Amino acid sequence: MTRPLRQALLLALGLVAAATVSAADAELLFIAPANHTLPFVGLQDGVLQRGLLKDLGEAIAARLGRSARFVVMPARRVSAALQRGEADGLCYTTPQWLGGELGLHWSRPLFDYTGVVARRRDVPVLERLEQLAGEPLGTVAGYYYPEVERALGAGFARDDAPDMSLNLAKLAAGRTRYALTEQLTLSYAQREQPGQGLLPMLQTTHYPTYCVFSPRRGLPLKAVDAALERLVADGSLERLLARYR
Repeated sequence: MTRPLRQALLLALGLVAAATVSAADAELLFIAPANHTLPFVGLQDGVLQRGLLKDLGEAIAARLGRSARFVVMPARRVSAALQRGEADGLCYTTPQWLGGELGLHWSRPLFDYTGVVARRRDVPVLERLEQLAGEPLGTVAGYYYPEVERALGAGFARDDAPDMSLNLAKLAAGRTRYALTEQLTLSYAQREQPGQGLLPMLQTTHYPTYCVFSPRRGLPLKAVDAALERLVADGSLERLLARYR
């Protein structure tokens, strides 16, 4: 290989490498947990197509002058993936759900998780969680319900579904009489499928959720925090949430 040709080849390889780095720097890679469904995650052929997590990730990225990309993965892998820097971030989570703060960068509180017991229209209305002891309760595999476990103890009879929407589908079909779910999920189901006749009955818990980011990815974390502050302050986050209520 002649020297001019070698120099041209090295220059071309350098340009390709620079373009690859530039493309990586220009995007934010978010995780979409596979056991989430609408209104949070809408998958088609294993690819995130719509939902609140897509809207919020794109809004954060846009404020940083970047594009958003999403990787779908099982919930059990999320904590380790963030700790290893396999993705930039995840929204709609808490330290409790991930098993601790884990040395990750947590955002300000963004919107609340409100746990509820949902019922069908044709079943008795109960006033206390303790009345559900021994009653098969619709739940989601891999989800933990500490407040219900404390109230019911050995009387907590889980009836697991693979994801949130199938949990409510089982309830609507009469396979369970009551199900543990989240208010935004239930509100979305009531809006999209009013014929199911699902209603909230008891609130089980209420706490804030966050976005979390991996420090190992080299993100400008102060700029990320500032972008989220602006999304809250100018009403953009509330408008995103309103799409699914």
